[in-house]
Amino acid sequence: MTERLHDDARPLLRAAADLAADFLAARRNSPVCGEASMAAVDEALQRWNLHAGQPLEAVTAGMFDLLGRHAVRSDHPRYFGLFNPPALPAAIVGDLIAATVNPQLAVWSHAPAAAAIERKLLQLFGTRIGWAGDEVAGTFTSGGSEANHTALLAALARRYPDWAQHGVAGLPARPAIYVSSQAHLAWIKIARAAGLGSDAVRLVPVADGLALGGDALAAFIASEPERDPVLIVATAGTTAHGAIDDLRGIAGVARTHGAHLHVDAAWAGGALLADEGQALLQGIELADSVTIDPHKWLCVPMGAGMYLSRDWSALQAAFTVSTGYMPSASLERRDAYIHSLQWSRRFIGLKLFMALAQLGVDGYARMIRLQLRLGRYLLDGLRSHGWRVLNDTPLPLACFAPAVDAAGQDDAVTRIAAAVVDSGQAWLSTVALRGQLVLRACITSHESTQQDVDALLDVLDWARRQVLPASTS
Repeated sequence: MTERLHDDARPLLRAAADLAADFLAARRNSPVCGEASMAAVDEALQRWNLHAGQPLEAVTAGMFDLLGRHAVRSDHPRYFGLFNPPALPAAIVGDLIAATVNPQLAVWSHAPAAAAIERKLLQLFGTRIGWAGDEVAGTFTSGGSEANHTALLAALARRYPDWAQHGVAGLPARPAIYVSSQAHLAWIKIARAAGLGSDAVRLVPVADGLALGGDALAAFIASEPERDPVLIVATAGTTAHGAIDDLRGIAGVARTHGAHLHVDAAWAGGALLADEGQALLQGIELADSVTIDPHKWLCVPMGAGMYLSRDWSALQAAFTVSTGYMPSASLERRDAYIHSLQWSRRFIGLKLFMALAQLGVDGYARMIRLQLRLGRYLLDGLRSHGWRVLNDTPLPLACFAPAVDAAGQDDAVTRIAAAVVDSGQAWLSTVALRGQLVLRACITSHESTQQDVDALLDVLDWARRQVLPASTS
């Protein structure tokens, strides 16, 4: 059986590659939204009898059809939703190589080349942040939640020397995580997982409904003298509105309290590869640690996150252990299992390395500049078509609404969004902003063009006419 599998590998993998290429080529002409009916999905799965084997090429073709037919096509150029861009071909190849070789990254000695590749990437991004490259610490993660979880554990280890041994029960103070009320609420899960409880996450109100300022943060912390600010988080690119917190002002507050400053740049951090992106994120160099998700703006397959830190000391304190069954525990070689949450781990960094090796930093910078330009084009188009733009961000994300009375806005937004999605021409979402529902459109795909933005504007105007017949475009 093993011999037959080896003999079949070459034609089977070639056939799978051809099917994958066909899938990529066809996506622009596919509906943006597939069928989302539970009954339809259940019926489709009934056709798969897992008790009897089938030819792999037929299974592969069936999976592409099934997954493409029953999904929101977040890989589509007219998907203007959350941060799920299509993967670059080079990054897909990187995932294939990682799966084929299947190296083990728990320790350096088992996969020194793979470990060195990830180290090179972390140093590159550390220098783009503004740190000294040879001092950059960190690890690749499954995504932003794990990276942010790592930040909290590093902060606890830094603040309380006895925490790693005695846990939260022995803490001398009541630790708190201060973060914008507009931040990603993964922090709630993270606080629970760390044993602090969700009440430890202090959601700081923002004056404009979007970005957190240093003065507002300082006043909020001062109002809670019974809490110890162990971790202060600045968000660079909020999920809902694309807001960038006052990184410099928040850094000053963190220094005042001796708190660990973490910047959650899961989405916008990818823009650091362009000089324009670095300019947007000035102050990020003041952070003690940063989260960046390459599977967002940098267009590699999920999941791929990075936790970057100024130095190794907090990671060592939080994660170093010694076991008899691991081949080493080297601080010199930075064995991953003593510097991160994970033990056995996939070679996450290769897909990003492959994309960078093909495009170069300059190629990624051109892609980022194009998407920033498309974002400005979208904003200008919305305004010229009579929509009210309600957020303020340099990132390619627009929150907007039709010109209707406040009392009717939520209903109009809901119905317009449903009409756009049902048309199959584009996909966008809704989100709350200052207590009301608004439409949200974000440039996510490296394949999106000005024509795709024009198509979105056209279908939005059409949907508005269906919902608000008296309106004009």
